[in-house]
Amino acid sequence: MISDPRDIALVRVLQVEGLFLTARPFHGAALRLGWSVDEVLERSALLLDRGVIRRFGAALTPGNAGFRNNAMVVWDVDDKDAERAGAALAGHPRVSHCYIRPRFEGFPFNLYTMVHGNSDEDLEAVMAELAESAGACRWKALHTLREFKKSSPSYFMNYWPELAGSSKA
Repeated sequence: MISDPRDIALVRVLQVEGLFLTARPFHGAALRLGWSVDEVLERSALLLDRGVIRRFGAALTPGNAGFRNNAMVVWDVDDKDAERAGAALAGHPRVSHCYIRPRFEGFPFNLYTMVHGNSDEDLEAVMAELAESAGACRWKALHTLREFKKSSPSYFMNYWPELAGSSKA
């Protein structure tokens, strides 16, 4: 549980403004809160230790990585070979997600991947390469038409960072 207004302000600033790939990623949060970078780091470490913050992670979208063509590709592979095929698919640099799923009546696919390419032709070539490495007898590409914003849960949005006060309080 978190109740200290300063911790709430820190969590709010970190989740809303995020961290940037810079030499001092916590510097922006420190400036916003009026704290020293050391204090932001110390309080963040305490919140990590207590499990309030679970992790800091990077999020890279396919568009930001330069990929304009994406598809969820579903694969029909022998169930006994699904682990090996899944590992082969997941190991490919153009695959960002790979899952084994149950088959459904009328939908015989048991492996699901997100595959990324630079063009329709490039994406088709990658999928053909993946089909061969997975030993898939059938596959279907469900091309991305529109990507909606993905976001993580937001906490303490009814609190204002001004509740944090200064580091000398």
